[in-house]
Amino acid sequence: MQWSYDIRKDGKQQSFHGDPLVINELILIGTDRSCDPEGVGHAYAFERDTGKVHWKYRTTSVPTDILQLDSNVYFGSFQDKWSSVDLRTGTLNWSFSTGALNKDCDPPKAPVTDENSLLISGLDGVIYSLEASSGRVRWKRKLPAAPSTGLALRNKTLYVGTNNQRIYRLNAETGAVISEVATEAKPVGRLTFADDSLLMFLQNAAERSGYIVSVDSKLTSVRWTRKSSPDWASERPHLWKELVVAGNCRGEMAAFRASDGEPQWNVTLKGCIRSIGTSGSMLFAGVQEGTIYAYEVSAKP
Repeated sequence: MQWSYDIRKDGKQQSFHGDPLVINELILIGTDRSCDPEGVGHAYAFERDTGKVHWKYRTTSVPTDILQLDSNVYFGSFQDKWSSVDLRTGTLNWSFSTGALNKDCDPPKAPVTDENSLLISGLDGVIYSLEASSGRVRWKRKLPAAPSTGLALRNKTLYVGTNNQRIYRLNAETGAVISEVATEAKPVGRLTFADDSLLMFLQNAAERSGYIVSVDSKLTSVRWTRKSSPDWASERPHLWKELVVAGNCRGEMAAFRASDGEPQWNVTLKGCIRSIGTSGSMLFAGVQEGTIYAYEVSAKP
């Protein structure tokens, strides 16, 4: 182990929910204690080689990914407060709040950025485009149902799944709806792009089943669907080479061909698979119970 840092010495916090952000010599990560009213959270910037705290910004919680745009970084909280701080110093630039209450302690959806905007999904069910430099609302869009997935952005087009079993495609500059497509269950988790396709998980809570679905990026048709029972538990369909990899809470990790959804291989682990990552020929799976598995993959793991 090269270095470690105990976040508990900085207050009542214990969790990491967002992905770390590596920028040159720094690693940025957010902390929280869920919705505990006495809990705190920080956005930390650690020196990558030493673990020394370059700066830390204290707030109520930072469960989202931390995003960078130029010399600033952005993140959200369980309290639906969105903040921008200076990347070099950790000082606050601005904050924005929808004012929505979070009675069910729902985790905020991951935001996205384009050249000059932060795009967020508020707990009030509204999608906002905030001016990155000031936090001013550029536009806002309330769809027929509340967002149920994280936002995804490609070529100035914004994608989001909603509770009424639909996927929407919006103009990221104006918020206007371009197209939509119906799905057979509720879209959940994060969306993934694969060439001209959009991959997502669907969840049927009543049947405790889930699906991986591939739709074309213009949302004109569903290309293929693969079902799992119980539903898929990993955060998003993980695209690796020409495969889509997913896991569930029975410890089943499966790979499908991205082009047509044909099954390629599967393995069984111990635990509920929450995260999947890859590096070169290495495949990693993290389970809720605290174990990380690593496989070196050629054709099959």
